[in-house]
Amino acid sequence: MRPPNTLFVLCIIVLLAACHKKDDSPTVPTGPVTQQEINQWILDSMRLFYLWNDQLPQQADATQATQAFFDRIKSPEDKFSLIYNPAEPASVKSDMLYKYGIDFSIINWPSATGGVIGVIKLVIPGSHAAANGLKRGTYFTRINEIPLTTANSATLSEQLRTATSGTITPAIINSNVITESPLVLLQAGRQTENPVYTSQVINSGNKKVGYLFYNAFADGYNNYLLAAFQEFKTNRINDLVIDLRYNVGGSLAAAAMITAMTAPAITATSTFVKYSGNGRMGTRTLDFATTLSVPENGDVIPFGSLANAQLQLPRVFILSGHQTVSAAELLINNLKPYTQVIQIGETTVGKDKGAVVVYDMRSPKRIPWIMHPLTYRLSNANGNGNYTAGITPQYTVDEMSRQPLLPLGNTEDPLLAKALAVIAGNGRTAPEGNLPARIHVYDARRQAAINSLIILPK
Repeated sequence: MRPPNTLFVLCIIVLLAACHKKDDSPTVPTGPVTQQEINQWILDSMRLFYLWNDQLPQQADATQATQAFFDRIKSPEDKFSLIYNPAEPASVKSDMLYKYGIDFSIINWPSATGGVIGVIKLVIPGSHAAANGLKRGTYFTRINEIPLTTANSATLSEQLRTATSGTITPAIINSNVITESPLVLLQAGRQTENPVYTSQVINSGNKKVGYLFYNAFADGYNNYLLAAFQEFKTNRINDLVIDLRYNVGGSLAAAAMITAMTAPAITATSTFVKYSGNGRMGTRTLDFATTLSVPENGDVIPFGSLANAQLQLPRVFILSGHQTVSAAELLINNLKPYTQVIQIGETTVGKDKGAVVVYDMRSPKRIPWIMHPLTYRLSNANGNGNYTAGITPQYTVDEMSRQPLLPLGNTEDPLLAKALAVIAGNGRTAPEGNLPARIHVYDARRQAAINSLIILPK
């Protein structure tokens, strides 16, 4: 979920059933909140919701700090459950894109002094970063005036992510000669984006191909999605390419909407998602109409309103990256019972489980912490899930293999070019096999991918 007015960006596949922990004891504690009380609340909540509740300890440890205790009781299989205190900024993990308006990678670059160079992948339109001239494909050599190296890239980037301001030093590369430009100030602020960055129809041979770059599953912008698919249908496209290469997830309703507008033979009562928890949480199934009826935010778009946008395609092309996660992965998996999915790019993160949001709703509230314990295993209409190692594409392509980066939707972009080659019937002769491999030293949305969530209706 990444609503425009949130104070933090979380994006774990989280299934919000408006769950909260009620105090089951007959008396409500009084006086100052102790570490024992906090840890006991955590343990009691986890016993109810946690997918691996049979592995929890019998008693809470009153000597451990909150984060340490939470980390200690998690299952070794659990990489994504989290806890944070909104009143403690250090416990809330920020996201570079929605803080500074940029997403970047640092990759190996042999001719650079430190052996690496920064590459900006995305800039939010209208952001301060965009106003300062940063754009997709911009190179940079320094963070806070310190030259990037293989050894310090992650540290400098994390320092920037947790700060309230910083600088990068753009650079121009000409015939492998790197020339630095004046540094650019990055100022933290609440950045919002329309996740439908571009939708267009590409004439490729004798076929019309719809291309959609979609960067977040945000229900407040679902009307833009609807308009894009209506335009695709008006143009009678033959194939569709959905670009999720940087998408770290969000709303379940938006994922259901895209699925229903893409694939054939989907009705309001068709199954969209199944999920199963521990013995107390049980199993549930959601159809498309139910999922669409409870968006995270914004107006409800009823299933019947999709008729003029349903493409009924026998196949769809999905472009993925190694930060593609959460609702983006769920979309890939949950399209498969209804249409052929051809995935191009890199293996996704691998979040096939969901969580609930757990918080203290007593009045007055005693526990300030909020938890997202993994609670459900997710599967599609056929009961298939279990993609903990990520979803592997049929065609592996690293966009960083071609430099400089091209504008989104450019037909020579390596991922889109591969899709168009497959559509044209010559996928085996696409040029990406001749491009140099790049080592990703750091990716700016790594924290967002770790923290990603999707909200399930009540």
